[in-house]
Amino acid sequence: MIAKYSPNLISRLDGIVQKLERLRNQDNAVSVFGSASHRYSLRPPISEQALSDLERRIGCELPIEYRLFVTRVGHGGAGPYYGLFPLDDRDPEDITDYDLIQKPFRWADAFNPYDLEDPRNQEDVWCDDETEEGEQPQVILGVPGALYICTYGCAIRFFLIVKGQCQGEVWRDSQADDVGILHESADGGKHLGFFDWYEKWLDESIY
Repeated sequence: MIAKYSPNLISRLDGIVQKLERLRNQDNAVSVFGSASHRYSLRPPISEQALSDLERRIGCELPIEYRLFVTRVGHGGAGPYYGLFPLDDRDPEDITDYDLIQKPFRWADAFNPYDLEDPRNQEDVWCDDETEEGEQPQVILGVPGALYICTYGCAIRFFLIVKGQCQGEVWRDSQADDVGILHESADGGKHLGFFDWYEKWLDESIY
């Protein structure tokens, strides 16, 4: 299975591992936000066969950067904010819906479900009509094509798009604070893939 990964991806991953080790050694007090929950510890990598079995259960093949990370570095644990969710031991904060994950993600830019035209008639949208007169009903999108990989706390979570538009990118589900669904981005607005997103956290945490 090694041959299917390009040397550039392997080299990039090696650099990420080195930065993680540097951060682990630097932050002995686990002062970086969320790090006390994982203490920079990773679960052991998962085998290619075990990951393939999980993919069949989930119903889709996972993006290559994520596959490479969980089979070579670690399957859950050290990562942005409160750390990465494992696939085979559902964290209570992991709200991945295995029915929705098989539907395509339909957007290319950040959006707020409240701004969708006629949300009640939109696919995968739930509206709470039990509101006081004059109040806006709560609108919640069940995000299609999304594998939730991490939590920021306060019901704000990050997900990896595994089907549809922007496949392989990491987005933020910030519906809990009414901000909506946003792509993770670098300076200049570039959307971030899994390696970009993980390394951005490392670069911002290392001093």
